[in-house]
Amino acid sequence: MQEGLVFDLRHTAKRFILSELRSYDAYNRADEAVIKAINAADASQMDREDSVMSWLNRYRVLRYFPKDKSRSIADVIIKFADKRRQAATPLSQDLVISEFESLRGGIRRVAPHTRAGVPREVMSLTSKALWCCYPDCVPIYDDHARRALQVIGRLCGMTPRRNESEYACFADIWFQVYAEVEQVIDNADLDGYPYKVRVLDRLLWYLGQPSFDVP
Repeated sequence: MQEGLVFDLRHTAKRFILSELRSYDAYNRADEAVIKAINAADASQMDREDSVMSWLNRYRVLRYFPKDKSRSIADVIIKFADKRRQAATPLSQDLVISEFESLRGGIRRVAPHTRAGVPREVMSLTSKALWCCYPDCVPIYDDHARRALQVIGRLCGMTPRRNESEYACFADIWFQVYAEVEQVIDNADLDGYPYKVRVLDRLLWYLGQPSFDVP
């Protein structure tokens, strides 16, 4: 092991932005398209649903869902977006959790049950849908990001508040990490991409991949 090797969040974020972030350009363009659809209250409902379904399918959170169920989920997301609070203003951490739980409940009501006949866990799906509604402040949950945050939290001595739900614990550490790297993101050239929180999402997804890099 290299002597004096220390995990440095800011350095890691800076290196990721310089060397890896541009590989996500196609995803960034898709982000812009779905947010435009979410905010297009005067567009046709079918077109908005199609855009939301296409974006969610890109992240494979509607896998194996019947098409009618996927469309029902898109309908729930769009209706939630049309009624959302403070759409143009980043929410506090507590409001992010509150909005997450509200949207999660709506999605679970229409999502297909598991083979065992119980309501499906839709945490990753809900976080992605909520990000489309509040793209300046919502942490996106997935297995890669969770693994990365668990390790970063332990390395940096970060712990979530007690007696929180799984997503709330995830978000708590996410906000702590974001506070550490926000200045790096602010000072970086993001090539016009406006959603700074997605830079951390991309970094966590990259760090949490269950594979080794190859030369």
